[in-house]
Amino acid sequence: MEKTSNKIILITLSLLLAGSLILSACSLLPGGTSDEPTPTPEPVIAEETGVVAEGNIVPRDTARLAFAVSGEVSEVLVEEGDLVAKGDVLVRLGDTESLQANLAAAELELLHAQQQLDTLNEQARLATEQANYAVTEAENNLLQAQQTLADLDTDDYQQEIDDAVEAVNTAEEDLTDAQDEFNKVKDLDEDNNTRQNAEQNLEDAQREYDQAVRDRDVLLNRLEQARAAVPLAEARLEDAQRQADDRQEGPDPDELALAVEAVTTAEAGVTAAQAALSKLELVAPFDGTLVDLVITPGELVAPNQLVGQIADLSQWYVETSDLTENEVVKISAGQKLTVTPDALPDLTLDGVVESIGDSFLEKSGDITYLVRILLDEADPRLKWGMTVEIEFKE
Repeated sequence: MEKTSNKIILITLSLLLAGSLILSACSLLPGGTSDEPTPTPEPVIAEETGVVAEGNIVPRDTARLAFAVSGEVSEVLVEEGDLVAKGDVLVRLGDTESLQANLAAAELELLHAQQQLDTLNEQARLATEQANYAVTEAENNLLQAQQTLADLDTDDYQQEIDDAVEAVNTAEEDLTDAQDEFNKVKDLDEDNNTRQNAEQNLEDAQREYDQAVRDRDVLLNRLEQARAAVPLAEARLEDAQRQADDRQEGPDPDELALAVEAVTTAEAGVTAAQAALSKLELVAPFDGTLVDLVITPGELVAPNQLVGQIADLSQWYVETSDLTENEVVKISAGQKLTVTPDALPDLTLDGVVESIGDSFLEKSGDITYLVRILLDEADPRLKWGMTVEIEFKE
């Protein structure tokens, strides 16, 4: 057993020696190893490439054209391919004459209401001056009433009243005496001289009594009127002053509120008339080209039925939903890029990222985002919908 182990060790040493001799011989051969150190190779660095995506040429803006109500087409005012301006009427439904008349009437009502409001504001200064004048006039009337009362509320005037009262009493006594004398002879013949004289005296006494009462009442009424005129003049002055104070900062508040309400009501009428008319008129939402028109006069349309399409072809854009979540993080708004149409491989256009959508799309199992690109220039050969290759610059 021990002899076998020694034999194995001997064989192993022999093999190691033979290997060493072979390596030494190889070092002497051309291309063989030498004592010089082997150089360390430079690391290979892969060149980064930009993100590449596929997109489509699109206009600056587009809109589908449809009515909100149903009806029969009465007028088609444009043709496919026409250039139209924002607000231009393109198609009309039904008989719009009555609605146009309603709108004209509502606009006229608004004009009148606005004119009344303007006039009210313009006349505010005149109204203020008139109110101030009314105050001075009321003050003068109060002074006159006070002066009249002062002239009558005196001892002399009171004496006149007392004398008038005494005259009434005296006349009343004379009337009583005349009545008694007539009563004594009233049964005599009407042609009797004594009876006639007594009757005449009674009539004269009655007239004198009535006159005395009137004279007394005139004096009393004049004094009472003068006394009542003072508080009335004071009340009128207070009212005039209140109105003047109200008008110092503009028209009468109540009149102004009514005028403003009239304008507001008229504006609402115009809005309602415009809304009613707008439902029967299809107008251009912006300046552009009528790229599609699929409606003819006499045709019945339903609400939201497509009747045409308008596009703003003044500027070309590119839209792509090809960028995955791993790619979209490598680009940003304002980033430069180049676009090459598939149909025009020799044409390369510069562009810039205008916007990156916040919402996502799910496309073939990938999460993608819509990116909108503004082209720096255009080419007459470009068409809406053309497929392009987009290379985002580093």
